Amino acid sequence: MIPKIEFRYSYVYDKIYRDSCDVKDFLEDANKKYPSKKEIIDFINKIKIAWKNDGAKILNKISNLCSLKWKDDKIVCYVVGFCRPMSDPLTVKFCRDVNHAIDIITHELIHKMQSQIDSKKWNRWLRFVNLRYPNESETTKSHIFLNAVHKKIYLDLFNKFRFERDVENSKISMSYRYSWRIVDRWGYEEIIKKFRELNN
Repeated sequence: MIPKIEFRYSYVYDKIYRDSCDVKDFLEDANKKYPSKKEIIDFINKIKIAWKNDGAKILNKISNLCSLKWKDDKIVCYVVGFCRPMSDPLTVKFCRDVNHAIDIITHELIHKMQSQIDSKKWNRWLRFVNLRYPNESETTKSHIFLNAVHKKIYLDLFNKFRFERDVENSKISMSYRYSWRIVDRWGYEEIIKKFRELNN
């Protein structure tokens, strides 16, 4: 079963971010303004069109690579003016580039799928990763499989530019940067293969 992604604007939810002092400070430092309600809704309409073209392929690919079926028949994706994207509740921010937004949603959906992995299987994977990379942060280790899956999606469904942009944007976080470095050195297909071997 492939879930339907419902893109939704919630004034109450958006207002939490709009009124946040941390968000206001960040945007002021970056010389940016919080998007208007109209801008966000216009963006949602663009996302709906882009997702209609690529969404089913992305969801199928995540399911196949993780060897899991989606549990939900519908997933609500909230769109706000500015936030740190998250998988539960699935929340993304306004973006000028719709393709970039699709890539962020894909990242969070892989997180969402990871949360469905049986705890014994996930712990088996984490024990293996801990032995191989004992000095890396928990964030780095939890993103190795995720980034391997996402790289496969980038290269199979989209293009190298979108993959390279994600890696470049991740450099602001040491943990994310190291995770991508591990994927590059270990090999994304080898990581996916090893995950499957450990969990068959």
